[in-house]
Amino acid sequence: MNQVQQPSSQVLGVLIPGGVVRTDFIPSDPSGTKFTLALTGISGKDISTVSELVFFLLPGVSLPQDHGAMLFWQIVSTPSSDTMSSTPFTTTGTTTTEFELVGAIANHRPSGAFRTGWSTNETLVSAIHSPSSTITINLGVSIEPMSSVQNVGLVQDKTTHVAKKIAMDLFNYMQSFDTGSGGGGNMVVPKNIFERWMSRFETKAKVDPIFFMKSSDDS
Repeated sequence: MNQVQQPSSQVLGVLIPGGVVRTDFIPSDPSGTKFTLALTGISGKDISTVSELVFFLLPGVSLPQDHGAMLFWQIVSTPSSDTMSSTPFTTTGTTTTEFELVGAIANHRPSGAFRTGWSTNETLVSAIHSPSSTITINLGVSIEPMSSVQNVGLVQDKTTHVAKKIAMDLFNYMQSFDTGSGGGGNMVVPKNIFERWMSRFETKAKVDPIFFMKSSDDS
C-alpha cells in the first residue's frame, strides 16, 4: 500500500443514532492510514440493539485525493474481573475477533448510514451471552485507494439496486402462486397477493432487515 499523508486534524466521525458524535479515532500505525476507536458507552446486550452506524467526514475537511475511508468493527472480549480500558487493545486478558467490514465513505459521498448486522451475528450474540466476559465493540478505519473501495462494491448509490431487489422478491412471490392459466406471459394470482407478500416481507425483515439483498438473482 502506498503511504498516504496523515491529515493534520481529525477528519472522521461516527454516530450511533440517538447517541453522541464520536471523533476520537486514534492512529494505529505509522502510515497514518489506519485508525481505531473504542465504542465506549455501550456494551453487552445493548450492542445488539444497534442496527446502524452513521460514518462521516467532518465539515470542511477531506480525504486524500482518490481515496476512501473504509469502516470496520470487531468484538472486544474482556474477562469480567478486569477493569475496562479506553483502549481495549492494551487491556490484559482482552481478546479480539478479526475486523469485519461495515461500509465506506469518500469525498464525493462524505457520509453514510450502514447496517451493522449485530443482532444476527452469531459470534457476537454468543459472546454477549457469555457470563465470563464483558463485550464491547472496537471500530477500525482504513484509508484506501478508491480502486480498492470500489472493488468491494462500496460508495455507490444503492437506492435503485435496493428497489430492484424488493421488486424481484415480490415478483418471485407472485410467480409462486401463478396458476399458469393466464397465457401470453400473464400471471393469475390471488386477489390478496400483495397483502400476503407484505405480511411475509415484514415478518422476514424483523429477523433480517436486508434479507432481500441476499438473493443471487440480480435481474
